[in-house]
Amino acid sequence: MVSVYLRGRQLARLQASAGQFFVWRFLDGPGCSRGKPYSLSAAPRRDRLRITARDLGPGSRRLATLSVGTRVVFEGPYGRMTAAVRRTRKVTLIASGIGITPLRALLEEMTYAPGEAVLIYRARGERDLLFRPELDMLAARRGVRIVYLCGHRIPGRDSWLPAQYAGFADNNVLREIVPDIAGHDVFVCGPDGWTAAVVRAARAAGVPHSQLHSERFSW
Repeated sequence: MVSVYLRGRQLARLQASAGQFFVWRFLDGPGCSRGKPYSLSAAPRRDRLRITARDLGPGSRRLATLSVGTRVVFEGPYGRMTAAVRRTRKVTLIASGIGITPLRALLEEMTYAPGEAVLIYRARGERDLLFRPELDMLAARRGVRIVYLCGHRIPGRDSWLPAQYAGFADNNVLREIVPDIAGHDVFVCGPDGWTAAVVRAARAAGVPHSQLHSERFSW
């Protein structure tokens, strides 16, 4: 994983929000004209933006070789998965893999009281949990309840849960973790199939369609 910090003047004029993404072109040599979409992984500041990518190919691997001072051309912001779509006081954020990036930014930027925000973070193993120190700090400082769900997926079943939950229905596990989930805005981000499974479970758990907000990482 690599994070890139971008500085510039008058960045506030972008009116960017946590949860959004840009298409980035780093002017570092051949191939720089091919844009890559990356979400903000921290709440935007007046003078700084941050993106984070996992090593999933030449494009994201290239970020680790950027020199300080590299110029960047970007388009955006894009995406509607922001705090502006909230309808309720309480929020549950559910992430898998690199899908944690926009949700981590949302946790930093959103307004909520201690106990009103839940993060469910699905990963293959402990070493795959990105931003864990930052997330644990948010939990301590702002009262976010974090549930880490690690393990391989349930074999032969289109589920968002790890294998240790094979004997339970997806929606029942979600209600067990967040009993009042139907009264929350639910933000979901991860791979296509996994995100679809979470959305199905949330709907079955009573979350209205208007309170479900998702983004699928499929590029």
